[in-house]
Formats: sequence, C-alpha cells, structure tokens
Amino acid sequence: MTDISRILDQIKSHLLQELQPQDPEAIVSVRKTSLGWLTVQVVTDCFEGKTLAEREEKIDNLLAAVKLNLGQYPIASYSLLTPQEEFEQPDESIQLPLWSDVLMAPDPNHRASIEKDMPNRPQIVTFYSFKGGVGRSTALGMVAILLVNRNRRVVIIDFDLEAPGISILLRPDAADGNGVQNYGVLDYIHQRYLTPNENIPAIEDCIHQVNLPSRGELFLVPAGEYNENYVHRLAELDRRTWQSLYKGETNPVQQLIKDIKEQIDPDVILIDARPGFNDTGAIALLDLADTGVICFSPTDQSFDGLRWVIQAARKQSDYQGKPDLRFLLTPMPTLAEDQLDSWITKAEDWIVEHWGLPDGVSVGELYYKIFYNPNIAALSSLINAPVNLLNDYLPIVDAIDASLPDIKPVIPATATTGNRETILNELHFEAARAQDLQADSIPTIFQRTEDFPKFLSNRTWLVRGAKGTGKSILFRLFIEQSDRAKELANTDVDLTICQFVAAHGESRLRASILSSENLANYEQQVGENSWAIFWLNYAILQLFSNFSELSSIPELNNGLAALIAEEYLTQASIVEWLVQRTQSPQAIPQASDELRKIDRWLNENNKSVWLLYDELDAGFGFGSDSYARRRRALETLLAWWLESGTSLKRIVPKIFLREDIWNQLSFVNKGHYVGRSLQLSWDEADLWRLVLRQALQSSSTLSQALEQEFGITVGRLETFELGQLRRSLYPLWGERMGRGKKAFTYNWVRTRIADSNENCFPRSLVLLLKEAVCNEKEAVRNEKNFSTEYSSEIVLRPKSLIDAFPTVSQQRVDEVRNEYPELEEPLNRLQGERSPIDEKRLSDIWNVQDGELSLRIKEMVEAGILRERSRPKDPPPRIYSIAELYLYGLGMVRKGQR
Repeated sequence: MTDISRILDQIKSHLLQELQPQDPEAIVSVRKTSLGWLTVQVVTDCFEGKTLAEREEKIDNLLAAVKLNLGQYPIASYSLLTPQEEFEQPDESIQLPLWSDVLMAPDPNHRASIEKDMPNRPQIVTFYSFKGGVGRSTALGMVAILLVNRNRRVVIIDFDLEAPGISILLRPDAADGNGVQNYGVLDYIHQRYLTPNENIPAIEDCIHQVNLPSRGELFLVPAGEYNENYVHRLAELDRRTWQSLYKGETNPVQQLIKDIKEQIDPDVILIDARPGFNDTGAIALLDLADTGVICFSPTDQSFDGLRWVIQAARKQSDYQGKPDLRFLLTPMPTLAEDQLDSWITKAEDWIVEHWGLPDGVSVGELYYKIFYNPNIAALSSLINAPVNLLNDYLPIVDAIDASLPDIKPVIPATATTGNRETILNELHFEAARAQDLQADSIPTIFQRTEDFPKFLSNRTWLVRGAKGTGKSILFRLFIEQSDRAKELANTDVDLTICQFVAAHGESRLRASILSSENLANYEQQVGENSWAIFWLNYAILQLFSNFSELSSIPELNNGLAALIAEEYLTQASIVEWLVQRTQSPQAIPQASDELRKIDRWLNENNKSVWLLYDELDAGFGFGSDSYARRRRALETLLAWWLESGTSLKRIVPKIFLREDIWNQLSFVNKGHYVGRSLQLSWDEADLWRLVLRQALQSSSTLSQALEQEFGITVGRLETFELGQLRRSLYPLWGERMGRGKKAFTYNWVRTRIADSNENCFPRSLVLLLKEAVCNEKEAVRNEKNFSTEYSSEIVLRPKSLIDAFPTVSQQRVDEVRNEYPELEEPLNRLQGERSPIDEKRLSDIWNVQDGELSLRIKEMVEAGILRERSRPKDPPPRIYSIAELYLYGLGMVRKGQR
C-alpha cells in the first residue's frame, strides 16, 4: 500500500473510531485527487449548532493523535457538515470540462444515473483518438453513411479545428458551389465570443447538406473556411477563452448544439474530435458526448496516453452520467490467429481495468474491430464507398442505432396498446427439461432446427451436442411421438415404413432397458472386455421387444423368446440372459448372424428400424468407476457400429452423445465418423422460431396481432427468414435494450444464453422469457409506472429481461452441477471470485496442482464454463474467463464490474 493510501485509511478509521461513540451514524469520506492529495468530508450530528471554526478545531484535535490536521499536506480540501446540511448540499459538478480540471476534481460522493431503458434522441456520439492516423475520421464518416442508409437524419460536426479531417473527406459533395461563404464551427464560436448577443453567423449558414442516394439525410457542420483568417481566429481560442465561454451567461459551444437540434431535428450528431490532450477534444468528449467512441490501436504507446483520457471520461461520467464509452480497435493488423487473439485479449483486459464493465454489459459489447485495409487508405472521398468497406463498420452502427427510438412503432398502436396485460396473462413459456415433459406436449414444444434434415439422413449415426441443445427431446419425439415425428420429417424424407426403437434410454420407457446399476452388474460378472457382445445382444433384445413377429424366425435364440414372453420382465433376468450369452466361444458370431437375420426379415417385410441411444452420459452412473465403465462401453459401441453397421440394410443407429464425452473417447477409426456425425447447434433463426412458437401457441391476442402485421403463424414459422423473425419479435421484447446497453435485444439475449464454447441453450432462452413475464406481471400487480417509451409498444421491457437473467444463470449452473457431479465442489469454490481468473488462483481455491489442476481446467473448458484468454506464447500463469451465462449463478463478478 502506498503512503497516501495508508494515510487515507488512517484518517478514515481514526475519525470514525472517535466520532461514532458520540454519533453512531457519523460518516467519514476520504478520497484521493488525481494529483495525490486528499479531500475529506465528515457528516455528523456532533457539528449541530457549531461554527465552521469550532468544527475545524474539533477535527484538528482528533487528527492530532495521528499527527495530521486539516490545513496540512496531503489534505487539499474538506467539508464538515451536519446530516441536514449534507442533504441540502447541491450535487458536485465540474465547472470546466477540460482535461486538467476533470482529472484534478475529487471523486464524487454519488455516481450520477440516467434512465438506461429510455431511447434518447438525438444521440451525440464523439469519435476521439489519443493519437492521429488511426482512421478516426474515416470511421465516423462510414458510420454516418450507414446510419443514413437506415433512414436516420445525421449531423456531422468537424470539431478537429486544428486539422479538419471529416470536412475534407466529404468535401466533394458537401460544397454548395454557389459562392456562399462556408461558415463552420470556428466561425460560429469565435463570433459569438466577440459578439455574444448577435446571431452571426446564423446556424443555417454553417450547415451544409451532403447529397447521398439514401432514404435518410446527412448534414455537415465543417470546421470553417480554411484560410489565413481561420488561423488567426483559432489562435484566440486559448484556455482563458474557453474558461470565459463556459463561465459566461451563454456558452457558444452548447448554443451550437442547441441550434443544430432546432434547425435539423437530427437522430444522431457525430462529432469528430481533435486527438490528444487538446481543449476542443476534451469539450467534444467530456461535455458534449452522450457516447464516446475511442479509436486506438492496441499498443503500449496508445495505452500510456489513453489511460488518462479514460480516467477523465470515467470521472466525468460519475459526475453527470455521461459520456458512456465504446472502443474501436483500428487499424488492426493482419496477424496469425494466436497473435491476433493476444492483441485482442490485451485490449479487453486494458478496457476492463481502466473503464470497467457497466452493469449488464460484457467486455465483448464494449469494443469493435476494424482491420487494416489499403483500399480505405486510398479513398479520396467517403461518398459512394464500396459496400464491402462500409460493412466492416456495421457493429458500431448497431450500437448507436440501438440507443435511438425506432423511426416508427414496429406495429400499430392498436395491436398491443390496451392488450398488454391480456397478453401477459395469456403468455406461457415452457422451460422444463426434456426428461420432465409430458409425452403429449413434446410435439407442441419441439422446434425443428436447421440440423433436422441432416439428422434424418440414414448416414447420420452419431448426434453430438452439449447438454441442453435438444438431443433428448429429439430422442423422445421419435420414440414417444413417432407419428408426429414422421409428419415433421415428411418434407425431407419419407419415414412411413420406419419404426423407432429405444436401444437405450431412461428405463421407464421400456422394461428391456437396463439401469446404470445393472450395467455395472453386467460388467462385474463378465469383465471389462465384453462390451462388444453386450451391444450386439442388447440391440437384439430391444428389437425383439418391439417386434413380436421376430419370435417366428426359427433360427433366433429360443432363450430370448422365452425372456420376452415373461409377464414381468425384470432387470435381473435381462442381465442373466446377457451374461449367459457371453459364455459360448461363438457368442459374437452367433449374435452377429442373428442380427443379420433380423435385418433380412425387415427387408423382406419392407420395414426399417432406427435404433436410438440416449442417456449415455447418465445411464452408467456417476463417479470415477462409472465414468471409466462408460468410456469402455461407448468406445466399443461406436467402434462396433463402424465395423458392422454398414452391412445392415434396414437397421440404422442414432447415437445421442454429449460433446465433451465424445471428445474424451479414443477408439480405432474414430475419424470415420466424419460424414456420419451431426453436431447439434442452435443458430439464431432456430432460437427465434422456438420463442415465437411458444408465444403464438399460448397467447391468442399476440398471435392475432403478429399475423395481422407480419403474416406470421405457427404453420409459417419455417418459411420466415432471420430478418423477418427478428422483426416479428419486436412486439414481444422490443428492438433495443436501451441506450445504456447499446444493443439490439436479439443480440443481447443470444449472447447471454451461450456458454464459452458458443453453444446456445434453448431452455435457458425460454426460462429467460418465462421469468421476464413473471416480472412484468408483478409490476402490473404493484401498479408500477412504465416510464419509458417501450411501455406502450412492447410486452416485455428491457428491465424485465435484465432482472430475469440471474435466475437463468442460476438454473444453468444447477444443471451443470447435475450433469457434472464431479465439478460441484470446484464450482462452489468459485463463489466470490472474479473473472477472468488465472490458473494460480484456481490452484489456490481448488487446492490442486500440476496435472490435477490441468485436468480440472480441461473439464471446465469442455463443459463450456471456462474459456482460455491467454495464448500459447504468453508467459504463465494461464488466464481464463467465465461465460456470462454462469457468472451470476456461480456468485462471481467480472473484473472491473461497476
């Protein structure tokens, strides 16, 4: 701890120790200034009725014990107040928004807050860079053009008065060409400094329209007429001038913004700021901006200067609630993947350390990347820039656009206004696990994904995916609702003659399915190397139990026919039969012959069978012995089908397997499953179809509104493209999460239901909506006012989704604990820790080292909880981040969260 920090703690603890016996509610606040001094505030009833001199004397007497007093270093200022005086004291503010004034100001007692859900128009966005030459003006121009393409009315202000940039990039189309004087920012501010009561030049003479073939409109306020007089006027704008402008009755800078708003009524004002510690750059970023886009290349040289910029912006934001910051990494060089990841990780860590993470925002939402492109450097004008260059800037445009109100309501007011409470009462989202669903509700809940046609192919034997990606509901659909499954498959393949058999799954499905205890009992009786004959006989058993006609085949095992004929088929009798079938030296050839005879019988009778295997993760039990048994059994199962399955014409396996378990398996010709496997995943369109399916089926009011406006129905879901699906969800949850989040709702939701391996979990998505509906119903019951523009247009406000997310995270963590019992204790020990976290800290909290630590981290990575942030070439210790989906549920916080 530094000396100043030690003195700060000493002052605070000593004064509280002395004052609280007299006043238990006494408050002592001691804060550092940027120059290393301290400001002290004491609030106590002990000051009641005392003069300032008496208060100072009291505190000086108390501080004498630690050899300090209010008038000596390091105490720069102090306030000694009663509670009533503190309550009546006006909020602190920074009088002059220049670098040194902001940095030297003490930290505020209370951070300013703004309505985060409220879309704000116009948004003022300042593009700033500490160093020149990073493509700041180009980025601003590209963003402006893209916003105009979205039918936005945009004003660009060239505030880089020393070296105008954006004015030149847009000059060919901005010049009027009619001999009119080209007034601009400098002319406006300078003349109003000289003659504050004169409207010279008029604002309309400073604004020039840029002609673009777009639906929106673009206007430019240039720096000014670039001649010798420009240089002289600029020279007069020194620090004393700016001080007088900000202390005068009318501030020309703020008047400029006001006049632009009144003259143009823009959606967005984009300001091109001067680089470095320049006064105009400070004003553009610290005074005018709602949002600052900080452009920089992630190098040490950039970081050294930028940290003071960020410190000033953060302090100003604490005082007045703005600016919010986003970061543009530009120009990013073309590097090898590892080196590029290292650059980005370094930038992420720096952003988190210096700016922090606002509530509900992840680090990935704070920055954007623009890679070096020589074609951009060659542009003489941004007008008519190629689409491929413009598209690189779309993420920045999305963030700005997400902070704006929509151009018009997404659906007619009559469609939802007045019906909101009715829709809330009707909406029902089912977030149950596949295993917990009633069989008759499966077809209603099931949503076919883009993977479904590939699953239907007879070449697809292995279906992989993370837990929760839909393997079990797919299994249950075909096993328990086979007629409906065939209907769903009909557009892709005819399964009329196919029968679906549970080769393994939950034992409740059929008496012939063994439980984990009896799988263990089988291995104990016959040894670890008898799994090949097991899977052969187990498949024959399931086929016999589903096709009674097979008992008529004379060559098949009489013992099996007798077993199936038992009135009450027991687990013990099944295990006994399976064990007996291993005794003969010809056991495997005999069983193989029987399976081929069944295959021929199916062919002769024009039938086919899918053997579906589920519950292979939990069906063998839990614990190290069970996991070892599971691995032996599954390696043999997969190898056996590769060896024997291609000879079968009418029997097709469908093996559902958790992705991390698949990755742990090792068997001969494992690579041959390429082309025979499907990795289940949910793309964005799949997710939104799932949401709409449940919403449309549960709320007739919302269903009627969506069909009327968008033409969407349950039957037409599969025909709607991604853009149409996104728009169809606007009445449910709006288009944007509000200006504080700067995200479109669909992006915000999608990133929060994904793990570190980018697997999206549909159950987490549905639970999010289920909890959000509950939040909104509670708000209605409590008669809470809906103060934002969203309240009359959408059913679920951003706040209801944000408040629902911790429940989703907790549910997902509970599922992981259930799926991976061996990880429960390590997960519990992460509570209270910060993400990212390094392997040394993980070693300490888990009390494991070396190989055991590496194994545990590997398990966490495969489970989608951890993602390595460090690169192979980085020095130890390795650093890992925790997926947003798991942070709340684990009781962790993100490093830099504020």
